[in-house]
Formats: sequence, structure tokens, C-alpha cells
Amino acid sequence: MIDSHCHLHCINDIDAVIGEAKEKGMKAIVTSALDTGEAEKALVLRERYPGFVFVCLGLHPSDIDKFTDEQLEDYTGFIRKNRENIVAVGEVGLDYNWVTDKNRQEKSKEIFSRMIELAHSLRLPLVIHSRNGSDGKSAISDTIKILKVYNAKRVMMHCFSGNESNLKDALDLDYYISYATNICWTKKHPYLAEKTPLDQMLLETDSPWLDPDSPLDKRELNNRPWKVEKSAEKIAEVKGITKEEVLQATTENAERFFRLEV
Repeated sequence: MIDSHCHLHCINDIDAVIGEAKEKGMKAIVTSALDTGEAEKALVLRERYPGFVFVCLGLHPSDIDKFTDEQLEDYTGFIRKNRENIVAVGEVGLDYNWVTDKNRQEKSKEIFSRMIELAHSLRLPLVIHSRNGSDGKSAISDTIKILKVYNAKRVMMHCFSGNESNLKDALDLDYYISYATNICWTKKHPYLAEKTPLDQMLLETDSPWLDPDSPLDKRELNNRPWKVEKSAEKIAEVKGITKEEVLQATTENAERFFRLEV
């Protein structure tokens, strides 16, 4: 099993969690950090658990106002400096749920474009965050359009939440679709997963968020990397195959996409 996207620095008792993940047979964990402070913590974990913890560095689109232009330059410089210590640029993208002002949305598009160019220059894949607004504006459609403009090739659609049309567009571009553990309780995601080829699918928890074992009305921060197995069970059910087939395919896909040496 590989968790293709989580946030280890947000989990209490990180070392105990990583130890339990190994005991449960996990092959690797890919953690995402979104600023310099988070990045430094993630890189320490990478050094402590070589060949098991891998790191992505990016900028969440809802955090665009946290960075001045100078700070953004410093952070992108930090990412460049750590090119050999990371496996992807991400999560980056567009979020119209949290970024609702039109001017801020345009600014987020500019920063997203810069992050795509950064990934290109470093020859690293992109981990994409895209979330639509409650007003119906499609950040996911806009995200895919921008990726096409820049001819982005190695792309993971993290915690995919698009519609069937978005799914088709992403699959036609050979992007990987990553399903998080919310697939365990939604109706939409199992439907989309059934239409996603196994060779373009990844599994993630986005932990500590999206815990499949918390009450529906109170999603506590108790999700853990090994719970990708629960997602695999749901996907196996809708595809009419075994959980083991899902886990094997998504593990191989993660190794290939991130070029992991595990």
C-alpha cells in the first residue's frame, strides 16, 4: 500500500504513526507540505525514514494571501534548492470554495501558472488541488485548461472531486486520478472510480482529514495513511474485482508517477 497524499506534519505522534504504517505493510507514504515551516518538518521525516517517507512541496491555493511576492520568490527558491529531496511540486492549483473574490481568483491563477513552470523547470510531476465554488464556478475546469496551456504531462488530480466531464478530460490527458478516503461515504466518488481505469488511479487519505471511521456529522482528524485500504475495498466493490488487485495497481502507479525508489 502507498498513501499518495497526506500531511504527516499535521498528525500527532508522527513517529508512532509511521511505525504502525510499516507494521501494517505499507510500502511508502507521500506527504505534502505547503510552506517553508511545514517543508522543513517534512524533510526531517524524509531523512529519518529514507525510502519510506517522500515529500511534495507546494502552495495551497487558499494560502495565496500569506505570501508577499518576495516571500513567494524565497519559497520557490527553497523548493529549487531541495529538488533532489522531493518527488513532486504540490499541492498547487485553484480553489474557488475558499477563494471567492474574482481578483483573488485571478491572482491564484497567476501563482498556479508559476508553480507549473517551476515543476517543468525541475522536471517534477504536479500534484493538483482543485475545488469548485459553491456558486457553481468550476475551478476544476479552469485548472485543467491552464494545465493544457502549459502542456503539463505528469499530473495527479489530488482528492478528485470533479464531474464526469472533468474526469474524461483528465483521463484523456493521461492524468492520474487520486481518490481519497471520502470515497467510503459519498455516492459521487464510487461512481467516478468505477469509470476510472486502474492504470490511471491512485489512492490517498489526505490524512489527518477525511477519516472514514469518524461519525458522518463530525469528521475528526483521525485519518491515518493505512486507511487507503478502506478506499481499495470500496473501489473493488464497484469494479467487481479484489481489494488486492486495487492495492497492487495503485501501488505500482504511485511508484511510477513519483518515481519512488522503495
